[in-house]
Amino acid sequence: MKRLLGLLLLAQSFLLSAEAMAQGLPAPSYWKNERGSELLIWSANSGTIQGTFTNHAQGFACQGIPYPAAGSVSPTGLYFVVTFAQCNSFTRWVGTIKGSQMPTSWTLFYVDNKGKPSRLKGGDIFTRVW
Repeated sequence: MKRLLGLLLLAQSFLLSAEAMAQGLPAPSYWKNERGSELLIWSANSGTIQGTFTNHAQGFACQGIPYPAAGSVSPTGLYFVVTFAQCNSFTRWVGTIKGSQMPTSWTLFYVDNKGKPSRLKGGDIFTRVW
């Protein structure tokens, strides 16, 4: 009887873990990356992400202003985009959720000083604060 109970508890644990993984990104949730920038996810319904992103990265403009963040999440990964209207630029993040961390790669699209469309690439690791 104890073995059966143990197996049932183990099976339930696996099912709950699989369900949590399928949900992907918890909402609401608050994330910070290593540059101090903040991502607040307030909705993740039917695979659609909505929230705000506040830039605090040194060397980049449009700091300290919460901008809308929108994207998509699936069991295999996520992406979100932020348009920094005051800076005539936008950034796209693509990544995965691994427990309390979200490793991402990003591409910043902007217009340089000569008016030429340009891009810059990098990476961030977001850590869940709550």
